[in-house]
Amino acid sequence: MKKPATSRFFCPRLSEATRLLPLIRSHLVAAASECPLGTELDLVPIAEDGLFGYELVPDGEAHTYLIIACDAQGKPVLRRTSYSIGSPDALQLVAVNGHVLSRSERAARYTIQRRDSAFTDWHAAAEAVCGQLCMLFPEWTGQTLVLRGNARHLEEALCIAHSHLDRWDPFIQFFGLPNEAQLGFGLTGSSGEQGELRFQLPNIWTLHWNARTEVIDESWPIVMDDSDTRTDRARSDLHFPDRRINRRRAANRGGAPGPWSGMDKRRTRGRRAMDHHDS
Repeated sequence: MKKPATSRFFCPRLSEATRLLPLIRSHLVAAASECPLGTELDLVPIAEDGLFGYELVPDGEAHTYLIIACDAQGKPVLRRTSYSIGSPDALQLVAVNGHVLSRSERAARYTIQRRDSAFTDWHAAAEAVCGQLCMLFPEWTGQTLVLRGNARHLEEALCIAHSHLDRWDPFIQFFGLPNEAQLGFGLTGSSGEQGELRFQLPNIWTLHWNARTEVIDESWPIVMDDSDTRTDRARSDLHFPDRRINRRRAANRGGAPGPWSGMDKRRTRGRRAMDHHDS
């Protein structure tokens, strides 16, 4: 299945997100149990240039970021994106033709290198992620890698939202922003329906959906259990700290992504919060 050539941006249907994100996380948890890294990672959902999955945000500053995701053909992919930083003592461009560049404009002038590697199965892709982390952070040794529980609580919320919206199965937008759950995940139906799934502090999810024949407003709390103290180590505030360097991603929520083409090619409109660097 080929992705539409008219758009670089894709977003999955709610049913796809409900199925795929837990699948990716389960393989990461299995691979992490054998990974000799003493750190914690946040998993941030993202749809980027034909891929949909999780970006791994380490507990520390980095200049290379990993995404483990599904492509339009349903294949597991590891995306490695590196941002050059140059010498800390080197001169840096701050203005062009008298115009002082913003931080995001300066970031856009840095060199970006992106490499995608496809795998035959998710376990192999997850093991490759851990291998990349070992190379990127050789100082993280001696303990087991821990995946925080934020992603699991998000996945539970997606399942509940899908149970309310299964007749529409809307597209859901993931921009890979820190604390995006608090900003709200946009939902768009095939016939113009609109909605949003949002996390509200301290522990409440809210779902709003507006269709021509029906309006849905639901809310539910995060339920903490014993598993929150084990591998996932959930946090009740669902906080995704922004440890990315400034060059990582611009937070411009404009533009219009098309649907992720992994299962469905129908289009939708919506918000956008991505960097617009060329691959």
